[in-house]
Amino acid sequence: MHLRFVELINWRSYRSARFEFPRPLDSKNVILVMAPNEYGKTSFFEAVALGLFGRDGLPLVPRARAGTNNDASERIKASYSNFLEGTLHRHAIESGTPKCVVKLEWEDENGDRIEIKRTWHFRANGAHRIADDQLDIYDGQSGSLLAPPVAEPDRNLWYSNWIAQRFLHPSLAEFFLFDGEQVQRYANRNMNEQVRLGIEGLLGLPVLHSLKESLGRYAQNRRTQVASPSDDTVNAVKEAIDGLENRLDAKKLERDKAIEELQSLDGEIEDLTQQLRGREEGAVALAKSLLEDESRHRDEAQRAILNLTTLLAGDMALAIAGASLRRETISCLRSEAKREIWETGRNEGNRNLERFVSDLSEKISQLQPPISDNCHDAVIQAAKAAWHALWHPPPEDCADGYLHTALTGTTRAGTINRLTAIDQHSASEAADYVAQFESARATAEAKKREHLELERVAPIVEEQTKRLKELMEQSGRYKEQREAAQREIDSTTAELSQKQKELARYMSSRDLRAPALRHAEKADAYAALVDELLRDAVPFEVNEVADEMTRAWKEMAHMSDRVERIDISTDCEVRLLAVDGSDLHQIDKSAGASQVFTQALITAITKVSGRTFPFIVDTPLARLSREQRLGVLKTFTDRQGQVILLSTDQEVVDDKLDAIRDRIAASYQLTVTQDRGVTATMVQELDLRNV
Repeated sequence: MHLRFVELINWRSYRSARFEFPRPLDSKNVILVMAPNEYGKTSFFEAVALGLFGRDGLPLVPRARAGTNNDASERIKASYSNFLEGTLHRHAIESGTPKCVVKLEWEDENGDRIEIKRTWHFRANGAHRIADDQLDIYDGQSGSLLAPPVAEPDRNLWYSNWIAQRFLHPSLAEFFLFDGEQVQRYANRNMNEQVRLGIEGLLGLPVLHSLKESLGRYAQNRRTQVASPSDDTVNAVKEAIDGLENRLDAKKLERDKAIEELQSLDGEIEDLTQQLRGREEGAVALAKSLLEDESRHRDEAQRAILNLTTLLAGDMALAIAGASLRRETISCLRSEAKREIWETGRNEGNRNLERFVSDLSEKISQLQPPISDNCHDAVIQAAKAAWHALWHPPPEDCADGYLHTALTGTTRAGTINRLTAIDQHSASEAADYVAQFESARATAEAKKREHLELERVAPIVEEQTKRLKELMEQSGRYKEQREAAQREIDSTTAELSQKQKELARYMSSRDLRAPALRHAEKADAYAALVDELLRDAVPFEVNEVADEMTRAWKEMAHMSDRVERIDISTDCEVRLLAVDGSDLHQIDKSAGASQVFTQALITAITKVSGRTFPFIVDTPLARLSREQRLGVLKTFTDRQGQVILLSTDQEVVDDKLDAIRDRIAASYQLTVTQDRGVTATMVQELDLRNV
């Protein structure tokens, strides 16, 4: 799949422009678009993203992220119309044609062509309404217009699904269409989070996450429909569920806020470290190392206490209750389980007793010669007695009644299994956590003393290291907030699941035949299947992504020979392994190294996806060393399919241009003129011999 041409009409500074792209070959697959900043490179990038995906492409757009302070949740809520109102060329309204157009013609691997044309209409005052958008998709060979079936209720959804299936899903598109800001945004996340987001995008898991949430809401709504508002038990469970959902939402906001603050702090810490690097570099590095060591050991001490608290509040509390009490409880639960099985069989049999007696009485009445009424009644009574004798007395070890009335079926069996497994715990576990806490705290205090001594003898960097210490302490607090919120989310989610199951059991017992309940049960089953897919899907691609990242890292990174391979666990924990097997994860945390790691991940995701969708990059080389820039360029361009590089006039030049010159199939430069005080961008072919 590659772009044949891009045509822009009244799109930002483009009054009318057309980019013609040749078919990519194995040896020549690069399109270079070069211009100074503010000449229209990003506008071209936005046109491709929104031209293909429409409103779904807004998260890919750099200016949309900037307008919402780069916040993910706010970016989703960003006004599509407000953004588009800034794209209309100013002279379009004056000339009485208040609309802008983006045409994209594509050619797939079979040579079939598709033209996508989006037209955004505006009111006379420049205002935009989503309902005024127009999308036309043409078969490039016949020129016929593709459209949803007449009976399709949601045309916009049909178009979105068609584009996602024919081209690329928006959740994966950010690895094919990205700018330098996006690379920096990813680089500010930790490695594990980057990898998980990449693999989830590769597998399309954001769609499954959304599907699971929708199924849960659907099931809850269906159950609510059959609940009687006057039923106190149902209302109490519903109120508990509402409270848990509100608590869950609050904790998610708290966690997301901590993650956002951590990303901001990481950037400031990195910037401060860069400023200090040229002054007393050794002292600064040592101070930063001591602060990091102190922070890590305090984190370790905190984790030990949290693990100890969790242990004492959970299974350890049951273990302390004593083996004798647990054995008695297990025995009681098992006897109650036997009684439940016995009662179920007895009740099922009793439901058929009257039919049996009626049938027997009729057959006795037909005997020849007839028997007397006394004999008839005696036979019936004897049959009833024999029938009841089948279920009496109850089986051996069967409980006389139910002590644990809240436990039935699988919940009772789960309780028995948990109590049985308690014996594996021992007092040494708690002692180990205490020892870990004491050791980590002592080490942290030692690092603190070393740092204080360093501050005393290094007054030149005292203020800088003080600020760095404050930032590290803030980072530690936000990490603790993030982890505490996540633990609360996990526990609340588990409690919410139990309440939802309780409500489902209650409602199912009232009317198992109710259509709404059957639909809810199916939705729960599908949600459970989706949840299982989400758990199992990520590990499926881990090894292939790790292999591709290793290859990309070795081609891009400065001093790449230090890393033998990149290892990714099934939980997406990343290790940069040296030849001797040691983890170099913490060695190189410079801005350049972080960006190279992100670009290696982007390269791996796009290659593992197997897609030949165009790779469009807007200014990706900021904050990289010369060697890193050369490695990134060579890796990005050495791939199957079309590569479109949007470069400043100071970026892909000199040795960087020479490194990819043989792969360039076409090149353009953007120039600007002033038309009655309004900037207009022009597209010209670029003669690389003059660059």
